[in-house]
Amino acid sequence: MSEQLHVATILALLRTSGSPALTVHDGAVPDGGTPPYVLVYVHMEHPEGAAGNAVDGISRSAVARFYCHCVGGNAEAARALATRARAALLDVRPVIAGRVCGLIREEQALPPDKDETTGALVMDAIRVYRLRTDPA
Repeated sequence: MSEQLHVATILALLRTSGSPALTVHDGAVPDGGTPPYVLVYVHMEHPEGAAGNAVDGISRSAVARFYCHCVGGNAEAARALATRARAALLDVRPVIAGRVCGLIREEQALPPDKDETTGALVMDAIRVYRLRTDPA
């Protein structure tokens, strides 16, 4: 199982979610990057006792959490990005080679938070999405 396939699939869903295309960063914003953008952090787990695990005890099920930081120049822009992210991900059943995918679910939604540490105001609305996959 490739965790990178999970990540690539979610990033592609976000990047192809409509027009204009979302700017999506995987884990880091490049130098000079300015809002609006969605910064995505990914955490993968392989839960003990999951239904998709093998009889021999090998962990084959995966749960991926995608932490989407929807960053805009003001609260309205951050909310708009969060809405676009939700439309791209929520209740979607992605296709990942060799995996049976569940529906993407939202685990948490935080209101926009002000950040002025760089000198310019940016607002960050965080959304956390979860995807469970099992072997095909």
